[in-house]
Amino acid sequence: MRCLPSIATLPPATFFLRQHVFFCRDIHYCVILDLDHDEYYCVDRRTFDALGPWLHGWEEAGECEARADDVSHLPADARELAAKWLRAGLLSDHPDDIKDARPIWLAPSTDELAVGYSDPTRKSHWYNAPAFFLSCMTASRQMKSPLGSIITHIRARKQRKLHSARASDVERARALVTAFDALRPWYPRPYLCLFDSLALLNFLAWYGVFPDLVFGVTAEPFKSHCWVRVGTTVLNDTVERTVGFTPILNI
Repeated sequence: MRCLPSIATLPPATFFLRQHVFFCRDIHYCVILDLDHDEYYCVDRRTFDALGPWLHGWEEAGECEARADDVSHLPADARELAAKWLRAGLLSDHPDDIKDARPIWLAPSTDELAVGYSDPTRKSHWYNAPAFFLSCMTASRQMKSPLGSIITHIRARKQRKLHSARASDVERARALVTAFDALRPWYPRPYLCLFDSLALLNFLAWYGVFPDLVFGVTAEPFKSHCWVRVGTTVLNDTVERTVGFTPILNI
């Protein structure tokens, strides 16, 4: 059961999360991702949770039922946070370009693609070389664009092509990731999680495989990371490493 009334009858004390804003929470902090400005923000979780009942779509029913419809009932630090985020464009007081204030939920990763070493001089890998180098060059161009536009492109391509794609099963991905990893030393760019994830996504898309791109963060200390996975299988990282990050965005 929804804990807030419909948009048409929302009281003026309700705030709206903008479409380009994503968040996740750990025990002590809430991390906000602003895709429009390629920025992360970290706030005390208690302050964010105090604001929560005044956010459209907040589904912690007990808190929502207890809230008052007058924004003056907000704790001072939560009211200050709301005002700051309104000025920054993270929140809106109008029901336009908005979404429910809910963090994403992902099933935990349970497996990883243990590709291992593959001889980069193997002739079979070079059959994939044109797709590999085009994918890497595309990723290099994408890295010059704002993160928001990169995400929009990935999401649109996935939605456009997924209906005609074959199943992105792990075994099909395994052979392709093996070829990608074998050819990777031939592309002269240092490892970076976003570049390599984009290049791998582009490469797999050539063969009709459209996995997920996951962004995760930690708050203490702050770190951001991204990786590619099919279902609950990580393709270009390890479960041990990725489990230390709280997912904030999944494409």
